[in-house]
Amino acid sequence: MKNIIFITLANICILFIGCKSESDPSQLRIAYNVLVDPNSDDYDIFLMDLDGKNSTNISNNECIDWVYSAYNDKLYIISDRDTCTRCYFLYETDTKGTYWNKISKTLIQDSWVSVRAEGTELIIKPAGTAYEIFQIIDLQGNILSTVDPKMDYFNDPCFSPDGSSIIFRGYNGDISRSNEAELYSFNLTSQEKKKITNYPPNTSTFGNFQYYAGPPRWSPKYGKITYSSSSNNHSRIKAIDTIKIKPKSLTGHNIKSIWHDISPDGRYLTFDGQLDFKADSASSDIFIIDFDLRSATKLTIGNGYKQGPVFVHEK
Repeated sequence: MKNIIFITLANICILFIGCKSESDPSQLRIAYNVLVDPNSDDYDIFLMDLDGKNSTNISNNECIDWVYSAYNDKLYIISDRDTCTRCYFLYETDTKGTYWNKISKTLIQDSWVSVRAEGTELIIKPAGTAYEIFQIIDLQGNILSTVDPKMDYFNDPCFSPDGSSIIFRGYNGDISRSNEAELYSFNLTSQEKKKITNYPPNTSTFGNFQYYAGPPRWSPKYGKITYSSSSNNHSRIKAIDTIKIKPKSLTGHNIKSIWHDISPDGRYLTFDGQLDFKADSASSDIFIIDFDLRSATKLTIGNGYKQGPVFVHEK
């Protein structure tokens, strides 16, 4: 049985509700990551319908498979399946896991990836380079260009809807404090960099995976940038744009929400969340908000970690 969760929705009508979406939701599914076996550090990728039904494991491999992005019916995954533990390459698969194409030619860091140019180009964070950079690669792993934000720490890049810019998490200072990274925009032509979030003073985060500004998404429908932000053991998903309007919360104080995705038509927000606010809580679930209906639903049940949901079309 799925649970209707009451989440603050007051700002959603302002940010995301306009006209009714026209896409067929029956073709849209959610891919997400599940810690199958904590003892062996085994993460598998599952797919389910938007109502939480028909959950299927498409990995079934004793390794770390973690989905970070999708385009149409293709999923983009970091995995250590062919190498040492937590040494990652980038892979592509479909919604049934029928093939696993290794894209990156070298190891990559544990960082979100993003897609542009109708699914033909990706931006990644390579590992083992002489200095920190982002790389834009094609589906054969060839390096098309590099991006250097010139910061002590930067990670989790996301293309703008038109592919001309990226948004990323950046920080100058001790990289052990990278949870204090803020969001920056970076124009890939002019090289202009601009800080677009400012964490409120006199607040604090604690616990794992709590951020000043978490990994961002950039809605192709409405142009809003979404990210999680944590304070006083609460994490909410917020929305902002590049002209620095005041961020608006999309989720309320009654759930800790972090990693998320916006559907291509802008109708749905899916995220992982915890109803137990303990910093060391050993369980999380996948939720969905329907902006048209202004409703939120908990999709998964049971103990354990279900994280990092991504929308994907199934043919």
